Amino acid sequence: MASWRSVALNKLLFRLMRGRLAKCNDVYGLRTVVAELEKLGSYISAPTAMEIISDQIAGVSCDWVSLGRGVGRRIILCFPGGGFCFRTPTIHAAALARLAQLTNSRGVLVNYRLAPEFPFPAAQQDGLAVYQQLLQDGYAAEDIVFLGDSAGANLAVTTMLLAREQGLPQPAAALLLSPAVDMTVNGESAFLLREHDPFFDLGTLLLMRNSYLNGHCPCDPLVSPIFAELQQLAPMMLHVGALEILRDDAVRLAAQVRRHGGEADLTIWPGMPHVFHLFDQLPEADEALRRMAQFIEQHSGQHDC
Repeated sequence: MASWRSVALNKLLFRLMRGRLAKCNDVYGLRTVVAELEKLGSYISAPTAMEIISDQIAGVSCDWVSLGRGVGRRIILCFPGGGFCFRTPTIHAAALARLAQLTNSRGVLVNYRLAPEFPFPAAQQDGLAVYQQLLQDGYAAEDIVFLGDSAGANLAVTTMLLAREQGLPQPAAALLLSPAVDMTVNGESAFLLREHDPFFDLGTLLLMRNSYLNGHCPCDPLVSPIFAELQQLAPMMLHVGALEILRDDAVRLAAQVRRHGGEADLTIWPGMPHVFHLFDQLPEADEALRRMAQFIEQHSGQHDC
């Protein structure tokens, strides 16, 4: 059962986010509304010791994120969500910093190019370029963990697919939160939960999708990795809220990975909204972060500070 804080958050999101997002006619309106998320101080807070260092990796804007103490060589390469169209940098940096602290890691936030200014495949090109550069810089694949939420989880999976195609090693593991991996939006939950998702309605999802695709076929496996050949990929942990339109994207992706002989650790969190992990004041977010940390420790290389 969801905590009282989560129940309250769902009501708040439904009122402050979903309704306003549904009224937006373009991405620029969405960006204005989503920016308000960074002001939900009762649910989201940045750690006081968080350090962010801006950098360019393979020509892509990135941020190194930590909580200001010595760490090992393990890297959490984070592809932040945002419907391929917007950013919430403080929110994602805060969640990444907490996970990095739990796992004695460095966080790298990939500020990939956004649609509609840079539609598919710009974001994928950026993600792959950053991963390639880290490998060239001497970081071992076994020390790199992918983290992605929503659209960012899509990019995490497609980066693994592209790496496999190019003969690059897979990362140690991938953490996929509320993954958006079917751009055809044919999951059963997209219809069953379309009135119940506290965050998105179908119209908002389609607006973001169409801005990203810019006319490209949504059935392309590099757009909708649910249709890809999913063998020989890194072990995955998938989390999704039971109230999400995207719930079945995670369920179907996990089933496909297992069918291809891979590892997919799936948890459907009762009563939880889209990427609840970002709302650090929720007890469920704290528990989810700890499970993610355990998964990282189980699958990646171990290094002392």
